[in-house]
Amino acid sequence: MIEWTLCKNCKKLLDNNQKTCPFCGSEVEVYHIDYLKNMLLTLTFSIKALNNEILLKSCPEISNLKSEKINLETVIMEDLFKWFSYLGLGDEVISDNELEFINTLLDADYSRDEILALADAKLDSNPPVSFKYLDELDSFAADWGMGNIGFSNSLYDCYSLFGKFFITVDNELNDKVYGEYEKYIKTLKGSLSNYEPSSFGQMPRKIEQKEQAREESHSLDEYLDELNRLIGLEKVKKDVNSLINLVQIRKIRENRGIKQPPMSLHLVFSGNPGTGKTTVARLLSKIYHEIGILSKGHLIETDRSGLVGGYVGQTAIKTQEVIQNSLGGILFIDEAYSLASKSENDYGAEAIDTLLKAMEDHRDDLIVIVAGYPALMDNFLNSNPGLESRFNKFIYFDDYDSDELYKIFILMCEDASLSLDKPGEEYVKQYFEKIYETRSNNFANGRFVRNFFEEVLTAQANRLAGKENLTDEELNTLTYEDFLIEEE
Repeated sequence: MIEWTLCKNCKKLLDNNQKTCPFCGSEVEVYHIDYLKNMLLTLTFSIKALNNEILLKSCPEISNLKSEKINLETVIMEDLFKWFSYLGLGDEVISDNELEFINTLLDADYSRDEILALADAKLDSNPPVSFKYLDELDSFAADWGMGNIGFSNSLYDCYSLFGKFFITVDNELNDKVYGEYEKYIKTLKGSLSNYEPSSFGQMPRKIEQKEQAREESHSLDEYLDELNRLIGLEKVKKDVNSLINLVQIRKIRENRGIKQPPMSLHLVFSGNPGTGKTTVARLLSKIYHEIGILSKGHLIETDRSGLVGGYVGQTAIKTQEVIQNSLGGILFIDEAYSLASKSENDYGAEAIDTLLKAMEDHRDDLIVIVAGYPALMDNFLNSNPGLESRFNKFIYFDDYDSDELYKIFILMCEDASLSLDKPGEEYVKQYFEKIYETRSNNFANGRFVRNFFEEVLTAQANRLAGKENLTDEELNTLTYEDFLIEEE
């Protein structure tokens, strides 16, 4: 039976053998073709429920269908058949899985020849005729006080969801087919007025790499100010500001038609965890958008689990999907060195090859930042000649010193409306001095401070739990006693 594995929470398409989502840790659920079929039956059943004499008198187009002894549900099925045929013929091959998908979902018995007969058919900007009838049905329902039933929206959701399941039915994702799918779905959605996702079937809304939440847009100066106000990272801020200045001047020269040598904007961020690499990457994506380098300015963060599949062919699908969601922004790959495994059964090399091709194909609107430990990142770049040529700019993130660790901790306290008593303040300063001097080679920096902060909050809660009539000052003050957790 044809099936797909999706995360219950973020709705990403996963390997069929995965039991939990590698992106968010949530449980997974398996979707069979019957799930899609039930969705379609729900829509057609609801349409039949409105099939009465009042409807026929109020809906001229649907009445004409009936007079010609044409069933509205049949029109919907025929339009969906054309949609699947168009997608299936995008790579000029109709596979057994694709044929089974079409016939099972549409409860039909189409042959390959019937699909190949549509090889010259094109999809234009006008929505399929079934949408016209469902728009009329929606208007009828609204006129008779039935609210916004949204049949046309429900059919759009079917086109969007069914199409994405269909183009991945063979565990392969053809770039051309995926591009045509996205293009047509956007056109189709644009033809619908006041589109709102329907509730039919409670269908998953996305099967894609989760994009970081968009923040309110600010000016270039505000983003630069935010970068320069980050605690520590003095060398990083100097290097990033120099890079931004270089890019700005190149953009001015480009706008004036002045010839300039090619330049790669892809970056290597090296350093220990918790040193602000993701934060800087996110700000850089917004800054590049403001100066016209990137069309969207968003950040997609991923790692090996988001790119590498469990069997031949799946890695390219996963990597291409991440890349598609990153276009117009920055793709940030953490612990990128893990892709360069030398195991014969490892598919990391396939992810690297797919990534390198995309960096060339989309060099005008995609920036890739790879990040990880310095020594391991050198091994990663040396694993493939293409990586060395594309990643020639390096930014090193030093560990935070004791004073910077203290400032990070105080900032966390301020964000939580907490203050320290004097003994507690002295203790924390001395504590971070000791931690910095004895830190390991893979010291977690900001993450270490975050974990320590949460432990202190727990200690404060345990101290206050048995007291009655707590004052605001007691609730908002961390005392020396709360910091003795490390000495227990």
